[in-house]
Amino acid sequence: MLMTVRWLVAMIPPRQSQSAVEVGEPVDTPFRVLPSDLDLLMHMTNGRYLSILDAARIAYWTRTGLWRQLRAKHWHPVVVAQTINYRRSLTLGVRYQVRTTMLGFDKRNAFFEHVFRVDEAVYANAVVAVRLLDRHGASVTPKQVLELDAQFAPARELPDWIEPWLQSARTSTSVQMPIV
Repeated sequence: MLMTVRWLVAMIPPRQSQSAVEVGEPVDTPFRVLPSDLDLLMHMTNGRYLSILDAARIAYWTRTGLWRQLRAKHWHPVVVAQTINYRRSLTLGVRYQVRTTMLGFDKRNAFFEHVFRVDEAVYANAVVAVRLLDRHGASVTPKQVLELDAQFAPARELPDWIEPWLQSARTSTSVQMPIV
């Protein structure tokens, strides 16, 4: 329930005083650690970080002006791979920001970097591959996304490590795990 509220808040269009952000530029989304975010050790549970990533990406799509256009075309984003590194614990009541940046596209996916920060200290960072699907479940191409009515920052090359990372995520499911 609480995450649904966070997602709804993330979808609120920017105020008139907030200028639209170019796709490719960072967007900071504020959050606060709530009691429902905590695990038994009294720090934010690892699963909550992933849910926060979803809310931060929705805020990103909204601030860049793409969310309404995606929804109007009945396109929806789905996560195809993600990796997160935890550096410090977020605890009850701490205010933090998630800085979200779209790194770019390959042939099928958009790639996002998320950094959890308290002031300037990094608490966690994640990379997420997202595929957009149309109403029939077919992949939306990056070319189709770039044709939307939005301001796109100058294109930049994806970091060299993206393709090996994604390939590793794809092939890791072929490993046969022993049944215990």
